[in-house]
Amino acid sequence: MAKKAAIVGLLVLVAFASVGLGREIVVISTADSGMGSFRWALQTARPGDTITFDPEVFPPKDPATIYPRTELPPIHCGNMTIDASNAGVILDGKKIRSNWSAGLEIRSSNNIIQGLQIINFSGAGIALFGGSQKNVIGGDRKLGIGPTGQGNALGGNNGGIGLWDGHTSYNRVTGNVISANLAGRELLGNIDGVVVADGASGNTIGPNNVIAYNKEHAILVIGSRTTGNTIDAVGTPVAGCPPH
Repeated sequence: MAKKAAIVGLLVLVAFASVGLGREIVVISTADSGMGSFRWALQTARPGDTITFDPEVFPPKDPATIYPRTELPPIHCGNMTIDASNAGVILDGKKIRSNWSAGLEIRSSNNIIQGLQIINFSGAGIALFGGSQKNVIGGDRKLGIGPTGQGNALGGNNGGIGLWDGHTSYNRVTGNVISANLAGRELLGNIDGVVVADGASGNTIGPNNVIAYNKEHAILVIGSRTTGNTIDAVGTPVAGCPPH
């Protein structure tokens, strides 16, 4: 019993570290649930925290896959960072049995999502709604040692990135690879690359996104109230993928 308690205590020490005013929560498992998993990190996080991934478990040159079996917890707390830019992390939604399930749902503001590969979800790879504002999805693909640096790679989803409703504003989507797998090894087209709809306004799509090989639309803007968005999506292509 004492040995088991010591192991659990060690896991807690590994999984938490101080980062400024917030904590660093380190994902140390590819399991869908339990201490050290990504689901556990999302459930544990509070404003100011940063979720990172242990590169020994998620090697940048040989990414490891997390297979959620149910929808992951929405990001409600705000002011949180998910940073996989120095690791190799794939979120694969093919084991979720749902008509519409997003890879990540963001329902709060001032979050940063970087470095993830998100594939095979029946909903959007990343969905922002519920009044989400001032979030940053992606970053500089040259920063970090992960496959896409700070950029996210999204493919095989119903939509790559979706921004919906009239209070979802001032978000920035930049430096992402939307639909093409890395280095053109495999093309995983989303149905739509980026969808901005239902009155979402003041958002910026770009610069430096690579949006290619989606089945219907690269960027789809829907609704007469969906105004004031800036589309600047053209970026430097990855191998085998022309920019759109």
